[in-house]
Amino acid sequence: MSVTVVSTFRIDHAQGIRLAGQAAPHFKRHGATMVRFGMCYSGPRTGAISVVVNYPDWQTYGKALHALTEDHPYQALLAEVMKVGELLDRSIMVTQEL
Repeated sequence: MSVTVVSTFRIDHAQGIRLAGQAAPHFKRHGATMVRFGMCYSGPRTGAISVVVNYPDWQTYGKALHALTEDHPYQALLAEVMKVGELLDRSIMVTQEL
């Protein structure tokens, strides 16, 4: 079973796409098998964007989390994200393909 992390932000759409695009290679270098970006079009979070990152298992996710804390270019990118946007929610799920 894989581990899926969904982070939802209130951020300008163009900035969100740019920053998510820059973050994706960092996630993949540290073991992510999939990175997706999407904008919410209805409900209470209309206009918010979500970044969905999938890891094959808990071990890979744990190693990635540790590595990302020591990845200085990623940390600088995350600081920029937090300066121009607001983290609304982060969910971590164990998922499986049907």
